[in-house]
Amino acid sequence: MIDRLKYSFASLAPYNAAVADTHAGLSRLMQQRGLDALLVPSQDEFLSEHVPRRNDPRYALSAFDGSAGNGVYLSAAVARELGLPQFLLFVDGRYHLQADLQCDPQRVQVQKLALGVSMWTAIAEWLIAHSAHVKAVGYDALRLSVAQREGMLEATAQSDLTWTSLTGREVDSAIDLPGWKVDRPIFELPQSVTGSSIAQNLATLNQRVHARLAEAQPDKVPPATCFLTCVADDISYLLNSRGYHLPNASSHLGFLFVIGEHAVLFLPEGCDRCPVELRTYPALRVVRRDRDELARVLGEFEVQQVCYSAAAVNCALPDAVSRIWPAAVHTDFSPVESMRVGKTPEVLDQFREAFARSSAAIAETMRWAKSGDGQRRSEYDLARTINDAYGARGAVGLSFNSIAANGANSASAHYSAASAEVDLQEGELVLLDSGAYYEGGFATDCTRVVLRKTDLMTRARPWQKEIYTVALKACIKGLVTQFPADMTGAEVDAAVRAVCQQHGYDFGHGTGHGVGIHVHEGGVRFAPGAEYGLVPGAVISVEPGIYLPGKGGVRIENIVIIHPSTTQAGKMEFENIVAVGYDWDLIDLDLLDESERTYLRDYERLCAERGTSVTACPLL
Repeated sequence: MIDRLKYSFASLAPYNAAVADTHAGLSRLMQQRGLDALLVPSQDEFLSEHVPRRNDPRYALSAFDGSAGNGVYLSAAVARELGLPQFLLFVDGRYHLQADLQCDPQRVQVQKLALGVSMWTAIAEWLIAHSAHVKAVGYDALRLSVAQREGMLEATAQSDLTWTSLTGREVDSAIDLPGWKVDRPIFELPQSVTGSSIAQNLATLNQRVHARLAEAQPDKVPPATCFLTCVADDISYLLNSRGYHLPNASSHLGFLFVIGEHAVLFLPEGCDRCPVELRTYPALRVVRRDRDELARVLGEFEVQQVCYSAAAVNCALPDAVSRIWPAAVHTDFSPVESMRVGKTPEVLDQFREAFARSSAAIAETMRWAKSGDGQRRSEYDLARTINDAYGARGAVGLSFNSIAANGANSASAHYSAASAEVDLQEGELVLLDSGAYYEGGFATDCTRVVLRKTDLMTRARPWQKEIYTVALKACIKGLVTQFPADMTGAEVDAAVRAVCQQHGYDFGHGTGHGVGIHVHEGGVRFAPGAEYGLVPGAVISVEPGIYLPGKGGVRIENIVIIHPSTTQAGKMEFENIVAVGYDWDLIDLDLLDESERTYLRDYERLCAERGTSVTACPLL
C-alpha cells in the first residue's frame, strides 16, 4: 500500500495527545484584548474543510472533530454571567449526536441547528440575543473568509457589537496550537486527464472576470486585473495540479494571483518547502514564505482592479494586497466555482473509472461486513478493510475519513469514532460511508448499509426493513426522475425528501453535495434553500437517510452526473456512476411500486455483471 493511503488512514486513529486545557491561555488573551467573545472556526488560512487536528483551534477547545461546525468562545466573566460553559459549538444535523458524544458538557454547550438554518446566521442571532452581556467580539482574520465576516457584520449591524480583527495568529499562540507543515511536491496532471491546459484555464478565467467587469462598466476598457484565491481546489483546478497536502484532499495549499497570462503562486510558512513540478506553464512564478519578496514580485505589475470571490479569500489577504495595489475591489462572484462545476468529458471519464474501482472495493467490503469470515470483527476492522480494498485497486488516498458504524452508532450521520472495541453485531445495521482518490485526483463517495448476518436464521427487524426501504425509495426518486432544467437544488431536495416524509420520516442534512477535486464541491447542491441550478456536467450525490437515535440509521448514497435529457426537451437526467448492489435482506418488497422494482431489477443486473452485487436479488 502506498504512503498517501497510509497517511489518509492515519487520521482515523485517536489523537495521540489528550486535548489540552487550552482555555486558560485563551481567557488571558481575551482579557488583554478586552473581548467578551471570540469566533472560533475550524478553518485554516486556506479556508480548508478538512483541517488536521494539530491545526484546528475548534478541536483544541472542544474535542469535536467533525468536518463542519464553528464555535463562540466566551470570556470567563461573560460565561459566569450567563451560566454557560465558555465554549459554544454550533453544529448542523449531521453532527448532533457526534457533538454530544465528543464534547464535555462542563466545557462545551452544543448548539444544534435545525435543518436549513445557516451556521453563521445562527451564530449572529445568538450574539444579538445576548448583546446585553456580549459587547466586544473578536475573530482571527486568517481563519475567516471575507464573506463570512461581511455576513456577520451585516447580520449584527443593528446591534451594539464592536468587532476586533486578530491578524497575528494570536489565537494559535494562546492555545499553543502545534500547527501543520507539509513538504509534498505539487505536480501537474496531463491535459488528457483534465481536458484543458493551464493556459486555457487562465484564459477562461480572465474572460469571465472581464465580462463581469464590463457588465458593471460597459463603456470602459477592462482594467488591468488581478484575480486572487486561497482555496485549494480553486488553485488545483486552475493549475491542473495536485499535492495531497492535507488529509482527505488531493489538492495543495497556497495563494494564487492571476494577472493576465501571468500567475504567481505563494507558498507561505507551513508549505513553503514543497517542490513545485509545473513545467508546462513558464509564466508561473513561485514565491516561498517571504512576504516582502511576494510584494516585490506583485509590485512589478500595474493593477487597477483586484477581483476575488469573498468566499474564497481569508480576511487578512485583501488587506495585505491593498498595500501593494490601492486598487478597486470586486468580490461578488465566483468564476472558478462556476468553471469547475461543469466537468469536461475527460474529467467525467476519470470519474466513471474511479467510481468503477470504488464500487468494486465497496461491494467486496460490504459482503465481508455482512457475512464476515466466522471471526469477531469490529468497526475499526471495517474501516481498515475498505482502506485495503481501495489500496488494492490503486487508490492513492481517502477522500474523507471512512464512517464505519455498527448498530445504534449508524444513527449518527457522520459518526467518526470507528472503534476496535465495538463489534459488528449479528442482526444489527452496519453502515459504511467511504471514498477514495485515484491517480486523477478526483474524489469518490458512496454509502451503503447491510444487515450483519453470519447466521442464516438471522432476520431483519420490521423497523430496519422499513427505514432501509423508504430511504432506498427516496434515493431511487432522485436517481430516475427527469427534473425540469430550470429547477433549483432546493426543489430537487424537496422531491426526494418528500418520499421519506410521506412515510413519517425526515433527515437533518441535504440530499446532495457536489463532488470534484474535493469530496464537497460548490456550484451545485441539493438542500433546503439551495439556489444552485442543475448544471450540465456537474457531479453530485443523491443521499437521503433515516436515523433513529438509540436504534440505528440508514443512508443510501449514489453519485450522478447531470445531463440534458435525451428523451424530454427542457429536462435534466442523472447518470448514475455507482454500481454497488443493495442488501435484499433489508428490502420490503411490498413497499416497492412497479417502477421501483423495474429500476432495481436493471440496477442489480448491472451489478451482477460487474461482480458488485452484495446479496442475491429476488427480482432477477
